[in-house]
Amino acid sequence: MGSKLSVAYWEQNPDALLVLSPEGLVLEWNPAAESIFGYRQADVQGRSLLDLIVPKDRAHEEDLMRAEAVRLGSSVRETVRRRQDGTLVHINVSTKAVLDASGQLLYFLSSKKDVTQLKVEREAKLLEARFRDLLESTPDAIVMVNVTGRIVLVNSQAERVFGYARTELLGQAVEMLLPHRYRGAHLGHRSGFFGQPRTRTMGAGLELHGLHKDRGEFPVEISLSPIDTEEGTMVMSAIRDITDRKRADQKFKDLLEAAPDAMVIVNREGRIVLVNSQAVKLFGWSRDELLGQPIELLVPERFGARHPDHRHRFFAEPRSRSMGAGLDLYGLRKDKSEFPVEISLSPLETEEGLFVSSAIRDVTERKRIEQVLRDKNLELENAALVKDRFLASMSHELRTPLNAIIGFTGTLLMKLPGPLNPEQEKQLRIVQTGAKHLLSLINDLLDVAKLSANKVTLNLELVDCKALIEEVSATLEQEARRKGLAFAVQVPTQAVALQTDRRALSQILINLVGNAIKFTQEGRVDVVLHELPMPDGGRSVQLRVQDTGPGIALQEQPRLFEAFSRVESADRRHHEGTGLGLHLSRKLAEALGGTLGFDSEEGRGSTFVLELQERSA
Repeated sequence: MGSKLSVAYWEQNPDALLVLSPEGLVLEWNPAAESIFGYRQADVQGRSLLDLIVPKDRAHEEDLMRAEAVRLGSSVRETVRRRQDGTLVHINVSTKAVLDASGQLLYFLSSKKDVTQLKVEREAKLLEARFRDLLESTPDAIVMVNVTGRIVLVNSQAERVFGYARTELLGQAVEMLLPHRYRGAHLGHRSGFFGQPRTRTMGAGLELHGLHKDRGEFPVEISLSPIDTEEGTMVMSAIRDITDRKRADQKFKDLLEAAPDAMVIVNREGRIVLVNSQAVKLFGWSRDELLGQPIELLVPERFGARHPDHRHRFFAEPRSRSMGAGLDLYGLRKDKSEFPVEISLSPLETEEGLFVSSAIRDVTERKRIEQVLRDKNLELENAALVKDRFLASMSHELRTPLNAIIGFTGTLLMKLPGPLNPEQEKQLRIVQTGAKHLLSLINDLLDVAKLSANKVTLNLELVDCKALIEEVSATLEQEARRKGLAFAVQVPTQAVALQTDRRALSQILINLVGNAIKFTQEGRVDVVLHELPMPDGGRSVQLRVQDTGPGIALQEQPRLFEAFSRVESADRRHHEGTGLGLHLSRKLAEALGGTLGFDSEEGRGSTFVLELQERSA
């Protein structure tokens, strides 16, 4: 009976029972020891207990317990032991030294009771009383773990984040909150942290994930802090679900990839932290080759020394700076070739600090086109200069004989050399009219050349616009009356003085009023002068020339003021003209600081409006 009880006590005892040699080698190992520590009897026979279940930092403790048992007969204490899978358990150890009749040590009897759950419950009560209110006020999920890796306290945010009730978490290994692929490595990390406990902040560049009760994974950031309590050192883990941030980061990366320009993001130290595929293509480096490198890698050497100063100034006063600030900037490819670029800079405020986003555009093709345009413009300027010189030269050369022809013809018509018969007088008048028309054309060409070369000299003086309009109108009124047109001049009763160039203003008036009379076959021509106050206290003079002529077709209006342009219509084709009158009039109006516009509708006549503002000499 006694033998059966002894066997039952050994086999059925819920506590681990061990028999150790004086040297600490395992001689016997009951089934409960197998269950608690994971080793089978055959695996531990003859092996040192220190190598099997005693953590390295607790080896001295095991030696002290055995020495105490030899000295006092037995030793009892609570401690931590290691299972075969590396996890730790809290146990209550009772060790007795067995001696022979002569007092020599035969072996040790050791009973090890698993008190992990009791320890968790005790620690949970202690920590809840001390930290509960504080932890509930924090926005992050908080999980507190004891030295064996068991959860002893969680806040409501942890329940929400992981989907477990508080009662489901307490006493469980913290690895239950990790994906399976991380659990093996985490045991080592946890042991290492307890070996050297220190605060570790969130976001150390690691891709960490939590495991929800529904088995779904989610990205997290974790900070660790050691907490000293009456029950020993605990670890407080602050866990933040960063799913939304990761999603936003991915959207940001997608936006970067969708950008047409090369995008390079740099941190405060000037290191590249993010690039898009356009940057990889533009500079010739792979993404891995660029990340972590100083931004000066992409800057030609001649600019590299100054670039850090520019970067420091930007971080000191961060603000968006658009492309094309008039600077000649260059990028440097992996093959050391340079190319012109435009760069816009934008500060990026993130949880990790201030970054700078650079949008970089290769403007090689644009620079080439701009150079081609500059070359073409230079050619055109030279051609225009040659043309102006030619026109000026020819105008002077042609005017000399024409003036002689006009002068001699006038002398003959005055009959100073002798009498003329009617046919001779008629022919001479034809010659004189043609010569005057040709001289007018040559004068217009000369004026066009001067205006194009900005060589018009204005003689500013105080001109009575009312008197000038009456004078010009009087010379042209006879032609209007001859055609049967009603001709009216509406001017203020008092003088309208304006600082301007008399000859230029007179030429504009002659062109506008002459055209109105020339192209109007029936109806009337009105010349109206207004003096208008300006909002700034100044004044302007407005001249309107209205006619009831054929009007100008909509499709013809855009080229009305072009040089040598003539509006084609059935009513206009039989009229002579150079197509320079309106072109010269607008150019002269602009030279006088004014504007010349019009309003016209085909079949309903035209109104030309000259407006000049008061100007100083």
